[in-house]
Amino acid sequence: MDYIKEKYIVFYKDSQVGMYYIYEDGKASYDTYSIPDEFSDELKALGLDKSTSGKRKLSLFKKIINDENLVSGTLKQIYQSGFIKIERIPKDVDKFMIYQRSAKKGEAAYSAKDYSVPHMEGGRLIEGMDEWASWYCINKKDNGMYEAELDEAWYGGSGHYDGGTICTEVPEEWLLLPYDDFLKHLVTLSAASHYGFTADDLKEKKGLKEFLGF
Repeated sequence: MDYIKEKYIVFYKDSQVGMYYIYEDGKASYDTYSIPDEFSDELKALGLDKSTSGKRKLSLFKKIINDENLVSGTLKQIYQSGFIKIERIPKDVDKFMIYQRSAKKGEAAYSAKDYSVPHMEGGRLIEGMDEWASWYCINKKDNGMYEAELDEAWYGGSGHYDGGTICTEVPEEWLLLPYDDFLKHLVTLSAASHYGFTADDLKEKKGLKEFLGF
């Protein structure tokens, strides 16, 4: 199997029912999600009740993914035909690193702040234990949209770090706001404000305003 060229989320009556992948070699695969019982017969009739792999592009999706079915009025590439909606997952084309814990003084992603907070588990503070942001960045997508990305971490106690990377799509309507207002909204995504990031921190980053298209 070759590398994935395109990824699509497949919805039926607004419920996510699967993922469709197109590979660089022209083949495709379809992975089903947990199918609601009330849709099972309908999806079976459409051939969307089972996963497939390594085959040619599904004829159903070939008919739907075209300009005629493209939903207008949004930066997202969404194709709608009857009860089936297919949304393309955009790709990263650029990245603006706001903060990196490992960055040294003088580097663009350096900050004197460590963006650490007391660690919580199950709604309870763990005494003497912190969690922190390993990095915080904004990703630009190939459809003109953006994504806030933050990696959170804490010491797992077994010689390794626990945590995970949080990625959150920036609502495209926010891009119509004045820049200062946009930044106030931006730091609410991907737990950035939880780790102490503020709109003022973002304002200090040279080039971010232009990166975001303001």
